[in-house]
Amino acid sequence: MRAGAKQDRFLGSLMGMSIGDAMGMPIVGLTRTQIRERFGKVESYKPRPFDDGTEIKEGEFTDESELALCIVESFTVNNGELDPDNIGARFLYLARGEARRWISADTLTSLLAAEDSLEFVVPFADDGPSTGDVAARGIPIGLIHSVGTFDAHRLRADAELVTRITHGSPAAISATTAVAFAVQAAARGDLHPEAWTAATADFVEGGSTAEMLRADCEIDAIAMDESSAAVVTSAISIAAAAPDFTTAVTDAINLGGLTDARGAITGAIVGAHRGIAGIPQSLIDDLEGRIYVSLAVPWFFRTALRRAGLLLDLRSQR
Repeated sequence: MRAGAKQDRFLGSLMGMSIGDAMGMPIVGLTRTQIRERFGKVESYKPRPFDDGTEIKEGEFTDESELALCIVESFTVNNGELDPDNIGARFLYLARGEARRWISADTLTSLLAAEDSLEFVVPFADDGPSTGDVAARGIPIGLIHSVGTFDAHRLRADAELVTRITHGSPAAISATTAVAFAVQAAARGDLHPEAWTAATADFVEGGSTAEMLRADCEIDAIAMDESSAAVVTSAISIAAAAPDFTTAVTDAINLGGLTDARGAITGAIVGAHRGIAGIPQSLIDDLEGRIYVSLAVPWFFRTALRRAGLLLDLRSQR
């Protein structure tokens, strides 16, 4: 497992993440029945009105993608180093702006608590919160580990690092780790999709995420469960079974519940597997933020290659 993923898998994953997030954005918190009554079946971008009169226009993604892209940006400008304080400062900048409306209460509390010290590593807390949104941080970690020789220990450490910027529970760390492993497996293409769920459970080993992945749950039964274990399990299961990108994302969001988180994780995994060519052009064209994602990926990919020792910088040899 040396060369690994190509740049089109990176672009497919991050674009897929953003698309799944944006498609799920207007229906977050609704049940499957409520979605059906209001929209029929959501298969395209829609706006989201709020009680205060503001409206988020169609095609906008939320904090799942924004925070994941903060990790991408920090990793790139820091020459392949994952620095929790640098990433945390970027998270905090988002929390002070419009993105605040999307950020979960536990994430926001941790970020604001670190505002004075600018130290973004929270202690372990066995009973700490673990909702599905935090697990999306595993997406860029999985892509980083999809090139070069696979290092299981380092993937686990990197997944824990980005989780503990705001969450210290083993459940949250395991969920982020599961997403990272599934994304790298999809991007490398070494495993058939039917093997993703079992392989991810084996990699995570113990805890609620591994248990739920092994339990072969009925997806409908856990749709409204906002725990990281439920969101990650449903996302990986849908991604593994879907015949194409559009089916995967629409199935993920129309379940209801944390539709932005499940849509983002599902879209990232399928996008990593199929590459950018597997995503309909119309979904790309109508996505707000598509230009940023497209511009960020080549530098992110190059930095991942350099970290993996697959890119020689001739300037350093002079």
